[in-house]
Amino acid sequence: VTGLNAAQVGIRTTQHNIANVNTTGYRRQEVNYSANPAQFTGGGYLGTGVTMDTVRRVYSQFLDNEVLQDQALLSRYETYTAQATQIDKMLGDSGSGLSSALDAFFNAANELSSDPTSNAARQNFMSAGRNLAARVTSLDSKLREMREQGNKDIITLTERVNVLAAQVASLNNTIARDEAMNGRPANDLRDQRDVLVAEINKLVNVSQLQQPDGSLNLYIGSGQGLVVGTKAYEMTTALDPDDPSLRLPALDVGGATLILSSELVNGGELGGILAMREEILQPALNDLNRIAIGISIEVNAIHRNGLQYDATTAGGDFFTPAVSQQAGATGWIRLGESTSGASILPYNYTASWDGAQFTVTRSDGAGPVVVNPGDEVVIGGVAQGFSLYPNPGEPDASFAAGAGSTWDLNFENYSRTMRMTLTSTLEVAAAGPAATGPGDASNALYLAQLRNSSILNNGTVSFSEAFSETIARTASRAAEADMSRGAYSALVEQATASQLEVSGVNLDEEAVNLIKFQQAYQASARAIQVASSLFDEVIGILR
Repeated sequence: VTGLNAAQVGIRTTQHNIANVNTTGYRRQEVNYSANPAQFTGGGYLGTGVTMDTVRRVYSQFLDNEVLQDQALLSRYETYTAQATQIDKMLGDSGSGLSSALDAFFNAANELSSDPTSNAARQNFMSAGRNLAARVTSLDSKLREMREQGNKDIITLTERVNVLAAQVASLNNTIARDEAMNGRPANDLRDQRDVLVAEINKLVNVSQLQQPDGSLNLYIGSGQGLVVGTKAYEMTTALDPDDPSLRLPALDVGGATLILSSELVNGGELGGILAMREEILQPALNDLNRIAIGISIEVNAIHRNGLQYDATTAGGDFFTPAVSQQAGATGWIRLGESTSGASILPYNYTASWDGAQFTVTRSDGAGPVVVNPGDEVVIGGVAQGFSLYPNPGEPDASFAAGAGSTWDLNFENYSRTMRMTLTSTLEVAAAGPAATGPGDASNALYLAQLRNSSILNNGTVSFSEAFSETIARTASRAAEADMSRGAYSALVEQATASQLEVSGVNLDEEAVNLIKFQQAYQASARAIQVASSLFDEVIGILR
């Protein structure tokens, strides 16, 4: 009879495996049997049959963890690659990138220097300037749209994590209760929970820790609890304390909000968004702003030094000024690069020159600080991303900053507000300061020479070269991410295949098991039949 029951359990378990051959996350199950204690008789120990110990899931914790780890990184690099490729195409495309607009602007300046009296050349120069400024603001707008979409994606992903984490906590409660009551593992419930954990892991990398009562704890980052027993801690978002325009995932722990940086969240879709934003999107925005500021400072300085068509009126700002003089200021200053690698922070500043040092105050009231020429401006211990020089250099010594002068530095998101300011071709200052008529083209020639002037990166690269460096860095990062995506895709495929070899349902094996249990059932039934027949014979003899 025990053999008959054991065969029935085996058949039922095999049927369950076959029925779930296509169920996501299902681990095949098998029955563990053991022999019943033998009974002693005068002739020795006689067997008393078989008992079913348990029905267990067949799985490898090591392989399961391998799949989770590789999948978290695959999700990261899939998200990273998709967005990085989009930015790479945007920056490198001739229709949307900055390179073609810079070339057109300097070509127009060169054409103006060849014929400064031509209204067509002046109009072309203004159009090229307008197009350059529009290209800067367009790129800025698109990059900011991507940044805002990233913020929205982070909110959506954290909400999805919360839904899944709550389901894991609920299953923890059910599994712990059922296993405590029955003393056996709740196999199918554990499979359901593992599927939820895998879904969470695609969104944010988690580590897991099995508890003695059957529940499963999930942790984010360096050990911050997402699910502990039957409690799920809520993921939220918070503004980045270093840049309020960015949102970061956060965890509500006991009423306190713990911000999760990219160092803690380095896997899953959330990790991909944070890494891409930190390594590609934000640097591209910072570079664009820095290049736009440099163009404004250099072009405006030269244009102000020239004369308009009437050869009498001084030229004004060609672009909206990134640096403008306060009343009584004389001369101009040059922007230097960060020596710490920091990007220009999104603030406006005032800078005063006493003939030996600068005094810099930030628009939010931080400072003032005294800075030597060429030294990076540091306020409150934080590098501001630029240095200052009292003389912009060529083309005229009169550009040098005058002692006692003060300038406004309009650095806060300049690339978003850059415009070409001229309204008439007569305002184009193509002539030099000593010109006697509109035929002088010395100032237009200085503007054309800016194409190859080494201005940015502490006077080592031109505007075009600086933007090319941005394109190259973005393309390199995108290519690296794509290579990693391919590598982890292969690793996930291999790990999943190994996992299925252990845990997956093999229909051929199940068919063999079905026949084996069927024969065992038939044999046990035959044994019962024989015993019944023998018992009937004994009864007949006794009668």
